[in-house]
Amino acid sequence: MVGTEEGYESATATFSMGHWFDGLPLVNRFAIDGASNKINYRSKLTCKKYEEKIRDNHGIVTKHPFSLFKTHPNQTPLAKIMGTKRTTKPGLEPCSANISVNYPFNKPGEKPKIYCQNHASQVVELDAYDLTPTRLFSWDELDPTIKGDHASPHSHFDETTGELINFTMEYHTAGTAYNFFSVSLNNPNGQLIGSVTAKMSYVHSFCVTPKFIILVLFPYYGKGSGFNFTWSDNILDSFEFDQNEPTLFHVISRQKKQHVATYKSDPCFAFHQINAFEDDNDNLYLDIACYDNSDILNDFELENLRKGLSKRLHMTEVRRFILRNIQQESTKFATIPQPSRRGSLLTSLFWSRSTNQDSPWPIADYVRCADSTLELPRINPRFQRLRYRYVYGIGLSAKAAGQENQIWDSLIKCDLDVKEVVAMWGSDNCYPSEAVFVPHPGKDCEEDEGVLLSIVFDGGNNKSFLLVLDARTMSELVRAYLPQVVPLSFGHGAFKRIGD
Repeated sequence: MVGTEEGYESATATFSMGHWFDGLPLVNRFAIDGASNKINYRSKLTCKKYEEKIRDNHGIVTKHPFSLFKTHPNQTPLAKIMGTKRTTKPGLEPCSANISVNYPFNKPGEKPKIYCQNHASQVVELDAYDLTPTRLFSWDELDPTIKGDHASPHSHFDETTGELINFTMEYHTAGTAYNFFSVSLNNPNGQLIGSVTAKMSYVHSFCVTPKFIILVLFPYYGKGSGFNFTWSDNILDSFEFDQNEPTLFHVISRQKKQHVATYKSDPCFAFHQINAFEDDNDNLYLDIACYDNSDILNDFELENLRKGLSKRLHMTEVRRFILRNIQQESTKFATIPQPSRRGSLLTSLFWSRSTNQDSPWPIADYVRCADSTLELPRINPRFQRLRYRYVYGIGLSAKAAGQENQIWDSLIKCDLDVKEVVAMWGSDNCYPSEAVFVPHPGKDCEEDEGVLLSIVFDGGNNKSFLLVLDARTMSELVRAYLPQVVPLSFGHGAFKRIGD
C-alpha cells in the first residue's frame, strides 16, 4: 500500500491501461499556411501530473465516475474504502474525448483558447498556440444548479443563437436527471434548459435542432439500478445492455424549456449521432451510426486488440429515425405525470416501468440510409441542424471487410439521398482517424465543397501523416509526414480559421 494525500493506493511493478478509450491525451495542433505552403505541427501531453501520479503510485485513484472505461485502478478494497470520497470537482483526470474551438468564453481581443472535454463533466482549457493547460473546471462551477457526475464530451454549438449546449447526469436513488443547459457570451455562467428523469444510461452524444434537443437513451443501463455506478471505477463494469428494452428518444423544447415528448424504437447502441433536422410537417429526423448492441465496447479492450480480434469488429448501420407529429405527441405527453429533477417515488416507478416494450410511447420509425458501415461521422458544419446530403467517416475497404482481425482502413463519403458510398480513400497499410470537414470559405458553396483533414498511421513505414482530401472527389491533395508517430485514437478534432 502507498499512502498519499488523496488516499491509499496499492503498488505493483507495472501498471497498464485496459481499454483503448482510457489512453492519456495527446493533443495535436496543425497550423496550415496556404500562402507559404507550410504546415506547422505541435503536440502536447496535457495531463503530465496525472501521468506522474500513475507512475509514482503504480495505479489510479479515481475520484470521478465515468473516468475509466475498462482499466483496473490497481487498488485493493481497503484502498477503495479509505480513498478520497467521490466528487465532481476537477482533479487530474485527462480530458481528451473531444476538442472544441467554439466555446463562448473567449471575448473579442482575448488570447484564443481551445477546450477539451471528457465524460466526467470536466473541461480543460488550453492555450490555442502552445497547448499549455490554463484552466480546469467542471460544469457546476459555472452554475451550482448544473449538477451531475457525467456530461457528454460532444457539446453542441449553435452558431445561430451563440449557445453551447450540453447536459449533466445527476444520479439519485429515485431516478437519474439529465440536466440540459446552455452557455453563451450573454450568459457565461450558463442556464438550465430542461431536465429528463429516466433510467441511468451511458450517453456519448445527443441531437439538437433549431427547436428541440433530443436525448437518445440506448438500453445500456446501469447495473443494480445504477448502484454499481457509485462503487465501480469502470463504465463497462457499471452498465449492461438489455436486448428486451427499447431505445428511447426524449424530446426537450428549447423554447418551452421542458421535456415535451418521448418516442421509442428497436434496441440498439451508438456513440455518435450524425445530425438532426426538422421538416415543415411537424416531424424530426435523427441520423445515427447504430450498432446492434454494446459489444463494440468490449472489442476495444486492449487485451482483445493486442491478441487480435477473434471475430470481425462489430460494425455500424447508419439509420435515420423519424419522430412524427411532435406537436400532437407533446399534447398527449402533457397529460402524463412528470417526475421532478430529483423525482418522486411514484413518478419514478411509473417511468421505470414505462421503458419496456409495452409502454405508451409512440414509435420512432427508421430506415437504413447507407450501404456501408461508418464510424466517427462528420458533415459540413454549415449543415448542422439542417437537411443535408453527405456524411463522411472511417470505414472498411472491400479487402478488409472480408477478413477477420481488421480495423477501419478507409475514409468514405456517403450520399444519403441515394443511400450509397459514392467515394472512398484508402492506401495500403494505412489507418485513418476521424476526418474533419473544412468547408470552402465562400458563402454560396455546395455542401461537399471543401477538404477533409485526417491524421493517418502508416503501418508499413511506422509513421504518421496529415492527410488532406478533396471532400467532393475524395482524391488525395496533401500527405505531410509528421516527426513522430501519433497513436490511433477514437478522439475528435476541430478546425478554425484565423480571424473567424
